[in-house]
Amino acid sequence: MAEQNTHTETHETAMDYAQHEATWNLFMGLVKWGIVSVTFIVLALYAFIEGHSGLVGWLLLVLSVVVPIAGVVMGKQSKA
Repeated sequence: MAEQNTHTETHETAMDYAQHEATWNLFMGLVKWGIVSVTFIVLALYAFIEGHSGLVGWLLLVLSVVVPIAGVVMGKQSKA
């Protein structure tokens, strides 16, 4: 018959709180700038469709890329 294994091993590891906090901050930063970018895209679509203003729409589309990048760069400089 098969032997029964009654020995159990537990592996307890210490949590790396610094890495956890860094990951959380990265995630929250991506969420924040993602929301900002999507907001600019929605406003650009509104300007294109309802406002019939192509120039404003293109400006908002450019800002949807530039503003999050500038925010990340400025955020890194202020922490240093």
